[in-house]
Amino acid sequence: MRVLVIEDNAVLSLTLEVMLKKLGFSKIKKAYTPKEALALIDEFEPDLLLVDINLDSDLSGIDIVRIAQKKRPLSVVYTTANSDQYHRELAKETPHEAYLIKPLNFRTLSSAIETINLKLAV
Repeated sequence: MRVLVIEDNAVLSLTLEVMLKKLGFSKIKKAYTPKEALALIDEFEPDLLLVDINLDSDLSGIDIVRIAQKKRPLSVVYTTANSDQYHRELAKETPHEAYLIKPLNFRTLSSAIETINLKLAV
């Protein structure tokens, strides 16, 4: 499974990459800006997106997912520091498998990925 991490914070991006590698993933790319993310979605053709909602840009992570899912179905895990209802409602505008609140821990990410793997196996 190819995974694209879309996160504007380099430390968090690296942390997610390390956790994904511990979960057995080897095909991982990272994007720090919406422009990089959209290019990598086309080039890398990921199966799973780990997406920060707020990217310090005119496009949010939700906008990127909306654009990407028009092209093909993708599994999505949102990662955000925003636990408020407003952002949860925004995320509901796109199909996604999980909405994880930062700071993330290995167990939470592992559980979300396992759920996705079970859905894909059916």
